[in-house]
Amino acid sequence: MTQTWKKVAAVTMSAAMLAGALASCGGSGASSIDHENPELTVQTKSFNADSAADDSPVVQALNDYLGATLHFSWVPNTSYDEKVTTAMAAGEYPHIMLVGARSSSVIQASRDDTFWDLTDIIKDPKYPNLSQTSDVVNHNISIDGHVYGVYRSRELGRAGVTIRKDWLDKLGLQIPTTIEEFGNVLKQFTEGDPDGNGANDTYGMIVTDYLDGPLNNLAIWMGAPNGWGLDENGELKPAFMFDEFKDTLKLMKEWYDAGYINKDMATYSSDKWNEQFLTSQAGVIIDVADRARRVAGNIAELNPSAVVDVFGYVKKDAATEPRTLPTTGYDGYFVFPKASVSSEEDLDLVLTVMDKANDAEAQNLMNYGIEGIHYTLEDGQYAVKNTDEALVKEYNDLNQFATNIVSNGWTTKYTVDVAAKIDQVYTENKEYVIANPVEPYISETYSTKGPQLDAIMAEANTKFIVGQISEAEWDAQVERWLAQGGQGVIDDYNESYKKDDSVK
Repeated sequence: MTQTWKKVAAVTMSAAMLAGALASCGGSGASSIDHENPELTVQTKSFNADSAADDSPVVQALNDYLGATLHFSWVPNTSYDEKVTTAMAAGEYPHIMLVGARSSSVIQASRDDTFWDLTDIIKDPKYPNLSQTSDVVNHNISIDGHVYGVYRSRELGRAGVTIRKDWLDKLGLQIPTTIEEFGNVLKQFTEGDPDGNGANDTYGMIVTDYLDGPLNNLAIWMGAPNGWGLDENGELKPAFMFDEFKDTLKLMKEWYDAGYINKDMATYSSDKWNEQFLTSQAGVIIDVADRARRVAGNIAELNPSAVVDVFGYVKKDAATEPRTLPTTGYDGYFVFPKASVSSEEDLDLVLTVMDKANDAEAQNLMNYGIEGIHYTLEDGQYAVKNTDEALVKEYNDLNQFATNIVSNGWTTKYTVDVAAKIDQVYTENKEYVIANPVEPYISETYSTKGPQLDAIMAEANTKFIVGQISEAEWDAQVERWLAQGGQGVIDDYNESYKKDDSVK
């Protein structure tokens, strides 16, 4: 009960501080920020019951480094988007506000000039860290071709293939580089007795009821668009309406029929994705590269001789260029409302603070606390955290303010060898990502009918691979998708695309 009341008191004090700050800086008559002793209000998410208080020694150290006093308003993740909507409806804004979801109200507020337009500012060399923002990710968060915030970076090239390296070695195989070689690995993992026990008890690749991971990566490798693409007439259409996507479905069906994929893929839960890899029943998972680190740590307990490797992609054939499936590359973005950041001079100050927050010292403070108190350093680069609860509270949730545009800070130490290679996969993948052209757009049709439309094609794709429907029946499901709202989604996205000056 004591902790609960402490949390209530802290939230109340924080809310009061924020309200006072908003009263002085919000509204059309907003006063300028004091540039001699700047105090900035920040609204972002919290995931802990006790977030870092403004008087925390870590927050104080962060303030000293940034040259500004930050007043944090911590909003629980579960109710964050609702809080943003409420703030916008009331017209009460902090100086720096995280936008978690690009809701229709956020989009309309952006169009109404509520937030500063950073399109021509974000790449200014005067902000050495922010100027390194990814063009792909800026496109993903843009609205009508304009960038209204600083995104919280997430790994763009995260996709990867986890594979049993010891099985490859046993069979005299190498990491595959083309689709044909990849298929041969699956064949040999199924038919070549890679575990050497003389029994026919292994297969190639684990596929679960979450088909999107393997299917979408394979489709990209085969030349299909990422989600949506332009057809020969310059019209946006969903990826499944392109020949390369259907070719991918046919390829997966071939592998399924040959036994290279688990026969229960339609019902096999993604929660169990690792199980048959760990028990040496299968040797390949297409998902995210960092899955390799997790399974490598777990398989060592069951099979110490197992060796896990990872790679990012294969090419369609030797003559084609690499193509990789990216994430969106962000988890929300910070906007700067004109009601509280009232001038270009104030915006420059705030962006300078956001830029410095990407420096190594600031990142380490937000992620690990103060060296020698909250963590110790090993080998000059690995942070080992002090797990004392009282100390952890002093920097709890500060990482929710970090944008990580530039990865300057310490890293966490891992004991498995494959961990180092994962970072190499991320780096290489980013060179070949295929962007989703509709990522910035909002379809009113999809917002109301999206779940039903997605379910139509998800079911059709799975049923085709496992042989429950024919190609003609799959084509009929595409027509059903169009009739039940899909054509409206196509129309919405094409209308937005034609209005988007950034793609002209």
